[in-house]
Amino acid sequence: MSAAIYPVQLIASFPSDFSTWASDYFQSRSELEEQTKALEAMNLLNSVRLQKLQALERENMRLHELLGSSFRLPERVLVAELLTIDSDPFSQQIVINKGERYNVFEGQPVLDAKGVMGQVTAVSRFSSRVILLTDPSHGIPVQVNRNGLRAVATGRGLGKPLQLEHLPHNSDVRVGDLLVTSGLGGRFPVGYPVGTVRSIDHPPGKAFSDITVEPAAHLETSREVLLVLPKIDEVGIGTRDEIAEQTEQTEQTEQTEQTEQTEQTEQTEQTEQTEQNLGIEGRE
Repeated sequence: MSAAIYPVQLIASFPSDFSTWASDYFQSRSELEEQTKALEAMNLLNSVRLQKLQALERENMRLHELLGSSFRLPERVLVAELLTIDSDPFSQQIVINKGERYNVFEGQPVLDAKGVMGQVTAVSRFSSRVILLTDPSHGIPVQVNRNGLRAVATGRGLGKPLQLEHLPHNSDVRVGDLLVTSGLGGRFPVGYPVGTVRSIDHPPGKAFSDITVEPAAHLETSREVLLVLPKIDEVGIGTRDEIAEQTEQTEQTEQTEQTEQTEQTEQTEQTEQTEQNLGIEGRE
């Protein structure tokens, strides 16, 4: 009897069992889709974090290289970052994020991890403008590191090597010679790498050789730079006191600005909270 009734019971229970199975199937499918979306979002977030981590690692490597070069310098230095690049193709200048607040001054030498980049030409409160070695209006006194032969290296524009000026054909200069700052003119201390001689040509009918120099600094890729500070032990007591006073004033200014920013933030939060409360009361 039970064997005869079983098929009937099976057919009678089929709609209910099918409905339960279909509900579980679509519920499981919906949950899987939600989990897939969550995993995709997490994967995207992790990819962004990985890219940020890689960028931070590269920046950390650049800073290590930059600070490693500063340890070999006898002068005190200040690290700065590049803000903007002059868009004028005939003017090779950049803007950095250090200014009068950090005692930056006009004529201050600017280096990267490989060599001289240029010098400061204008200073504002929070930034400074730097002219690069490749600017056509810039010249820097140099000397051949091998024999001390002095000359002047001038810029010729973006992407072009420096030009070594006014050296006769019989000058003792060779391809591959390292050029360093000579210290003449009082702007750049002695011994900073400027570049390497790339080519030497002796044009007929001209009194001077045509000598090109590859800059040592990475002018087109450097993001962090070093500002060479004057030696304190080489200045007078009055100047040392002025430096200390300026440093103290800078610290006080920074503390005042931080306090003002905190107060503004608190006022903004209070205003937003008040507006939210008024909006809730209005809805009620």
